Amino acid sequence: MSFLAPLFLAGLAALAIPVVIHLINRERKEVVEFPSLMFLQRIPYRSVRRQKLRHVLLLVLRCLALAFVVSAFARPFLRHEAVAAAGVGAREVVVLIDRSYSMGFADRAERAREAARRAVGGIAATDRATIVAFDDDAAALTTPTADRGTLTAAIANVRPGSEATRYGPALKLASQMLAGSNLPRKEVVLVSDFQRLGWSTRDEITFPSGTVITPVDVAAADSVLPDAAIVDVNVQRSESSERDRVVAAARVASTGDDPIENAEVTLRLNGRDVETKRVNIPAHGVTQVRFAAMAIPSGTTAGSVRLGAATSARSRGNQLAADDSYYFTISPDAAISVLVIEPATSRENQALYLARALSIGDRPSFRVEVKKVGAFTLADLERRSLLILDEVALPTGALGARLREFVQQGGGVLLVAGDKLPVGAVGADWSPLMPGTIGNVVDRAGDAGGTLAWIDYDHPVFDVFNAPRSGDFATARFLRYRRLTVPVDAGGRRTTAGDSTATTHVLARFDDGNPALVERSFGRGRIAVWATTLDSYWGDLALQPVFLPFVHQLAKHTGRYSEARPAFIAGEVYDLSRNQSGSGSASAQRDGPIVVESPSGTRTRLESSKEGLIALHEQGFYEIRPEGAARGTGRPVAVNLDPAEANLARIDPEELKAAVLAGGGAGRAAAGEVRDGLTREEQERRQTFWWYLLAIAAVLLGAETIMSNRLSRRGAQIAH
Repeated sequence: MSFLAPLFLAGLAALAIPVVIHLINRERKEVVEFPSLMFLQRIPYRSVRRQKLRHVLLLVLRCLALAFVVSAFARPFLRHEAVAAAGVGAREVVVLIDRSYSMGFADRAERAREAARRAVGGIAATDRATIVAFDDDAAALTTPTADRGTLTAAIANVRPGSEATRYGPALKLASQMLAGSNLPRKEVVLVSDFQRLGWSTRDEITFPSGTVITPVDVAAADSVLPDAAIVDVNVQRSESSERDRVVAAARVASTGDDPIENAEVTLRLNGRDVETKRVNIPAHGVTQVRFAAMAIPSGTTAGSVRLGAATSARSRGNQLAADDSYYFTISPDAAISVLVIEPATSRENQALYLARALSIGDRPSFRVEVKKVGAFTLADLERRSLLILDEVALPTGALGARLREFVQQGGGVLLVAGDKLPVGAVGADWSPLMPGTIGNVVDRAGDAGGTLAWIDYDHPVFDVFNAPRSGDFATARFLRYRRLTVPVDAGGRRTTAGDSTATTHVLARFDDGNPALVERSFGRGRIAVWATTLDSYWGDLALQPVFLPFVHQLAKHTGRYSEARPAFIAGEVYDLSRNQSGSGSASAQRDGPIVVESPSGTRTRLESSKEGLIALHEQGFYEIRPEGAARGTGRPVAVNLDPAEANLARIDPEELKAAVLAGGGAGRAAAGEVRDGLTREEQERRQTFWWYLLAIAAVLLGAETIMSNRLSRRGAQIAH
């Protein structure tokens, strides 16, 4: 039995009022001296007797009637979980075991397994239990079963992993399992070290009504443990040498109260120890270890920095081995391959400014080749990232088809409209893919030239100019430019029907509103159109300081260059469709089946090297290689632990439990939410016991009225 408005039950206290009055209101024998008794009358003995409890049944009827009225206003209803609350019936138990890498501290993992074994040790033949291991995500290791052997075997295989703690996915999975169970009693056993960072108040979890949550804290006795870790490795390319050399610097941190003396820190490249240094790490501090400059081998280099033993007897401040290593990769400075196509009768030095600006690019560098349009062949698109058509029409026929395939596979095309490109030079094959229509020449020589009045500084091409004193485009003057007609909406973007990936974007406009630079995505590549020239023929932008970074940013963006990430965090995803290896070529990756091998040796086969996502769950090096290639010949992907997981700040288990309850979980069940998802109000409306209580109260009041009338008439007859 439960009540929707239990505060009304306080009205039951009013039942004591008539009883108290009848018991305390008695005749007092006190003598009062009066000079005259002519105005006083003695009260008959019978009237005093009426102040006593003579009619007990009448009083009981009145009190019962009042009690039923109060209970009706409290809105009582029966809870379906009464049997479960009484501890009767079979149980559905979900055991959640934390396997985040912080469980590797001391013997927390073994304590967690022992706690889980105790939880399943009480499973009866009619009960069912499920083992769920969780870190950043949660996974059921068994199906619901009463077989203790199966449950115990699953518990024995739980080991600390490489990911951080998150309680939300584990609790949500447990709630789904319990919601689908038909057993009357439901329990969750949460075994963890209860790190505060693992719980977010945004997690909304709803458990079936009556669910019992039992937290088991395996870190209460060692909540503060000293640890030392490699938290980061920074790799910088050396500019003092003509050779491609790098300098690696590692940051080593300690959380212990005592300093760590003479700790070994070793740099390892491609499986070979390169250099070892000894450092002192201050208590609760950070120190940097800088290694000597070294030449980079060809290809992508797999590197790691490892924290070794300390020689001092006082150095006992490293309780977690998992974060003693940091993994990273060093990619060669992959150049972006750019092909510039000039008209057959080009101006003198037409591509000079463009080619010179790109050739001095650094990080990444650009390999620039300039050709006349008549020498442009299919072979020129192999291993290219960007094609710049400098006032040259887009090709047609087989070359045009190959160029469209090149763009769709991730290449870029920059079309410089300029002076020599005739109106209508874009053929029917290219018109649906173009970001705009190239029109006539706009002559601004009469008003000293136009300027760039609007620039999208949030776009990757211009975001480097967003900071103060980072470059001013307002000083550049444009005497002539081509009119670009771009069908866009109010936001400056348009998605063409039938191609959800094709989006036109205006990046810059002249002061008369005409677009200066527009782009459009096509497949995985891009097509951009610049409305004027990229030399000094129609303007002086090529003479401005912003020209060099502008050309670099435009070439990198249009050529879809992405700088290689040296390392990932466990739990992140590697996207094969993006060029994350640092290669500047759209065709650097050959299509075909590939094999992804994890640090533990697990292999996954994918049908294409350009599609798919790889979930990075383990610390160490993943290897991506073509199917059939030898191990060690592929591309390494470095994965490290989340440094936030080393923060051992704890949340009280009861606080976490209360947070789940307050968020609508099992606590709401205790407050009256039913198993089938009905709220307390909905369940009470379906039962409507208060109507019956009011009817009983009305009957009692009627009986009380009849009885009181009869007693009154009988008393009157006796009085006469």
